[in-house]
Amino acid sequence: MPLDPRILRPVAVGLALVLLYGSRLTKGSVSETTDGLVFRVKPLFAWSRAIALPAYILFFLYLATTQKQQVQWWMALLFLAAIALGLMQMPGTITLTPVDIKQRFWFQPSKTIRYNEVITIQAMQGSRMTRVVGDNRVTITHSSNHCAATEFQQEMERRTGKRILA
Repeated sequence: MPLDPRILRPVAVGLALVLLYGSRLTKGSVSETTDGLVFRVKPLFAWSRAIALPAYILFFLYLATTQKQQVQWWMALLFLAAIALGLMQMPGTITLTPVDIKQRFWFQPSKTIRYNEVITIQAMQGSRMTRVVGDNRVTITHSSNHCAATEFQQEMERRTGKRILA
């Protein structure tokens, strides 16, 4: 059965909306490891990226094979650059160790702030997002795509002794 792009587009948009708003409704949970408390990306957000990225690639390949004209090399390069940019902006895993806060990314260098170097903790977007700023010019952001926002804020207040600014 051939794929009809007129049906595929509304299905893709509907699925994207469900994943976007569904990830905001889920809370996720913090996990305890030997390194400390780990705040990972919410499973729904991670799965949406794991499903959406291959779907984008397959859709691009499908269009490239079914169109009568050839895809230009710069268009394919632009498509790959957009995918790489999307992967680079994935929120990293945040770990609260006994002495510092660390954020590890897939394709970016890790960030570290010692608790005694924290200047301010800012809550944004109705406390769904938290930014920790250190005196070493490092900023770690617990986004709305991370698990357990409330627990993260409570732990940061407890470990740093600083109040969260709204």
